[in-house]
Amino acid sequence: MDSTRWQRVQSLFHEAVDLTEDERRGFLETQCRDDVALVSEVLILLQEDARGGSLLDRNVAQIAHQILSDPSSASPPFQEFGPYRIKKALGEGGMGMVYLADREDLGSQVAIKVLRDAWLSPARRERFASEQRTLAQLNHPSIARLYDADTSADGTPWFVMEYVDGLPLNEYCEKNNCSIEARLKLFRAVCDAVEYAHERGVIHRDLKPSNILVKRDGTVRLLDFGIAKQTEPASTLDHTRTGMQMLTPAYASPEQIRGQPSTPQSDVYSLGVVLYELLTKHLPFDLSQSTPLEAAERVTTDDPEKPSTAARGVHTASWNDLDIICLTAMHKDAERRYGSVEALIRDLDHYLKQEPIETRPDSFVYVAGKFAQRNRSALSALAVFLIFLMGAAAVAFKYSNRTPGPRGKSVAVIPFRNATGDPSLDYLGIALGNQISGTLEYVRDLSVRPFETARRYAGADVDAQEAGRELHASYVISGGFLKQGNQLQLTMEMIDVESSRLVLRQTFNIPAGNMLAMQAQIAAKTLRGVVPLLRGLGDYAALAQQMTDSATQPRNEEAYELFLRAVAMGREPGVTKRARAMLERSVALDEGYAPAWAALSAICEVQNWYSDGGSEAARCARETMDRAAALDPNNPNIVGAHAANHMIPGENHRSYLEFLDLVRRHSDSARAHFWLSYALRYAGLLEQSESQCDSALLLDPQDAGVRSCAVAFILHGDYGRALDYLRLDLGSEWGKALTLDVLLREGKLKEAWDARPATVPQWGAYGVLLAYLEHRPASEVAALGSKVMPNEDAEVNYFSAAHLAYAGQTDAAFNMLKTAIDGGYCAYPAIDSDPLLAGVRTVSRLGELRKAAIACQENFTAGRP
Repeated sequence: MDSTRWQRVQSLFHEAVDLTEDERRGFLETQCRDDVALVSEVLILLQEDARGGSLLDRNVAQIAHQILSDPSSASPPFQEFGPYRIKKALGEGGMGMVYLADREDLGSQVAIKVLRDAWLSPARRERFASEQRTLAQLNHPSIARLYDADTSADGTPWFVMEYVDGLPLNEYCEKNNCSIEARLKLFRAVCDAVEYAHERGVIHRDLKPSNILVKRDGTVRLLDFGIAKQTEPASTLDHTRTGMQMLTPAYASPEQIRGQPSTPQSDVYSLGVVLYELLTKHLPFDLSQSTPLEAAERVTTDDPEKPSTAARGVHTASWNDLDIICLTAMHKDAERRYGSVEALIRDLDHYLKQEPIETRPDSFVYVAGKFAQRNRSALSALAVFLIFLMGAAAVAFKYSNRTPGPRGKSVAVIPFRNATGDPSLDYLGIALGNQISGTLEYVRDLSVRPFETARRYAGADVDAQEAGRELHASYVISGGFLKQGNQLQLTMEMIDVESSRLVLRQTFNIPAGNMLAMQAQIAAKTLRGVVPLLRGLGDYAALAQQMTDSATQPRNEEAYELFLRAVAMGREPGVTKRARAMLERSVALDEGYAPAWAALSAICEVQNWYSDGGSEAARCARETMDRAAALDPNNPNIVGAHAANHMIPGENHRSYLEFLDLVRRHSDSARAHFWLSYALRYAGLLEQSESQCDSALLLDPQDAGVRSCAVAFILHGDYGRALDYLRLDLGSEWGKALTLDVLLREGKLKEAWDARPATVPQWGAYGVLLAYLEHRPASEVAALGSKVMPNEDAEVNYFSAAHLAYAGQTDAAFNMLKTAIDGGYCAYPAIDSDPLLAGVRTVSRLGELRKAAIACQENFTAGRP
C-alpha cells in the first residue's frame, strides 16, 4: 500500500467513523466510486475499531498483516525520526514496534518505539503516552532511560530509549553458568529497580525475564513499562482491561488473572516467579499446552513445588531459606506475600550475608546455625556453650511473654440478637450464628473462629468490634432478628475489626415458622455476600456446588428445628441427656443431614467424658461421626473429628494422613493443626506435636478447643506451657481436672487439690486419684482401683495408669499402661520421665513395656499397623 492510498484510507476512516452502520457503506461507495477494495479496507478497519479491546489484544505486526494485508508492514513509516536513522527492527512491544537507530551527530545507538496506526484508537495513543510519561519520571541505573519523544508528520507518536545490548535475565544466567549467589545478586538489582518505581507510584505489571536484560558488563536494565500503572492514577484512563489482556499468564499474579486491581504485591508475585525460574531453571507452572482458562485455573488454585524440590541437581547452602523467600513472594493471597519489594530485598540481603531471614521464626537452633556458618573458623567450644545458654534464655523469655496473633484472614461469627421480645426464640440467635459459621468452615485458607468460643457473646449489648478484638479476628459477622406478624426479618452485618468499617449489610424476610427457608436464605446470603468479600468469586462457585449437596441441606422441618434447639443448648454435662434425645429424633426424621449426626457425636463424646455414658457413649460418638463423615467428607471439622475417633490400633497412621491432608487443604485453620498435633502426641512425637499446637495457637489464640494440646507438654515435662493451653478453658471442669494433673507433676499438692473440679470426670482412674488425695483408707483406694476398666480411648488409659501409679496401685497401673500402649498410645518418652509413673518404673517387667512403646512409635512412623 503506497503512502497516497494510506492517506486516503485514513481520511475516509475519520469521516465515516461517526456515521451509523447503515450510513457508512453508502457514504464509502459514493466516495470510492468503483474502488470496491478501498471500501472493503475502510469497512474492515471500522469493524475492528468497533470491537474495542479485540484490536488492542494483538501486536502491531498482527494488525498490519491481518487487517491491511500489507507484507511490508514491519517496516517503519519513515526511515528517519528527527536526528535518528532506523537501522533494523529489534522486536515488538505491547503497542508498537521497536527499532534500532543511530544518531550520527552524537555517534550513539538508541532504541525507538513507534506506535503503529495510532489513529485507530485514542485509548492506544493514551497508553503509549502514559508509557512515555512513566519512563520520563524514572531515573534509575537499572531502568532503561527515556531520551527523546516526538510525533511524525502523519501523527505517529514515537519515543527514544536507551538501547540495551544484552540478554534476557534467565538466558544470561544460563549462558554464563551463574552460581546461585550470582543469580541472586542480579535478581536483587532488579528488585531495587522495581522498588524505585514503586516509591514513585509506578507498578510495572509485566515483570518477566524478557523485560529484564543483562548487559555484557553484568548490569541489568528493566524494560517495557507499556502496561504499567500509577498507584494513584494520573488520569481517568482505565488500564485494567488492557493490562489484563496484555499480561503474561506465567508471570501474572492470581489477582491479575482474575481481573482485580494490581497492587505493588502483584509485582512482588511476578518477582517471585522470576526468582523461582532463576533457581530451578523452569517456571513454577508449565502452561505451554494449557488453554487460557486452564492456565488461569492453575495459576489461581495450584501450589507450585518447592524450589528445592523442583531444582533437581542444583545444590546450594540453604534451600530452606530460599524456599521460604520464593514461596512467600509467590503466595496466592496478596496479604500473605512480602508487604513490599523492600521487604523482599531485606531477606535477600540476609540470605546473602548468611543471616536469619525475617520471614521465619528466629528459633535458637536457626540463629545459632547461621552464626556458626558466618564464624566457622573462630567458633570455639566456649562460644557454643554461651550461645546455647543465650538461646535457652531467649526461648524461655519468648514463651513467658508470648503474644500470639493470627495470620491471614480470620472471621468470627457471634450470636444474633433477639429483638422480638419473645424469649422462646432466643435459641435462634445461637442457631443463626452456628449456621453461618458452619457454612464458612468449607472455605479453604480462611480461619473461622469456632462458634463454641464465640457463643459467649450472646446478648443485646455486645460490641462486635470488641468481640472481634478479643477473638483475634479480622472480621466479625453479627446481626439480629425481629418478628413482624408472620414474617421474621433477619439482618446480617460484617465489620472490619481494625477499622470498624461496615463491609456488608443484608436484610431479608422469611416466613416465621419456616426453618428450612431460613436455612436456605442464610446459606445463600453467606455464599453470595460474605465469601466473595473474604476469599473471592472462585471460592463462592466451589462452595455453592458443595452446599447444594444433600448432606448440607436439611430436608425435614421438624428435624431441623430439633437440631437447632439442641445445638443452642450447648454441650454442658447437665443438658446432654435432653440434647441427645432431641438429636436422635432429628436424625431419625432426616437421616441425610450431616450436621445433625456430627452434633449427636459431640454430645455422646461429652457423655463419655463427663457422665456415666461409658463405652456405650464412646461407641455412639464414633458411629455417629462415621455417619457424618460418610455424608459430608468436605467439612474440615467433621473430617478432623472422624479421624480423631479412629485413633485406634491399625488405624492411627491413616488418621494421621487424614490430618496431614486437612492441614494442606485448610492451612489457616487452627483446628486442622490441632488435629495433626493430636495424632503426633499419640505417637509420642512430642516436639512435632508441640509445633503444631503452637501453629494452632498462633492462628487462633482464643480457641478453647485446642486446650488438650496441654497433654503434649505434660508428657514432655513442660508444665508451664501446658498451663498456657489450659488457660484457654480454665473455667471448665475438663480444664480444672487437667490443671490438677499438671500441679501434681510439679509437686504442688495443695494447689492441685484446690484446683480440682466440682464434677468428677469419667476418666478411668480419676476417682481413684481424688480418693487418694483425700487420704481415704488404703483399702478403699485399692477397691476403687480394682474396678477401673480400660477405656476405648487409649489416652484415657495412659492417664488412668498415671493416676493408679500415683495412688500406689502399681500392678493395676502397669497393666493399664500396657493397655494404653497396645491400644496405639505410644507413651514414649513419657514412660521414662512422667513423675506420676515413678512407681511403675520399679516393676521388673518395665523393660518389655518400654520396648513395646518404642516399637509402637516406630510402627507409626513407618506407617505399619
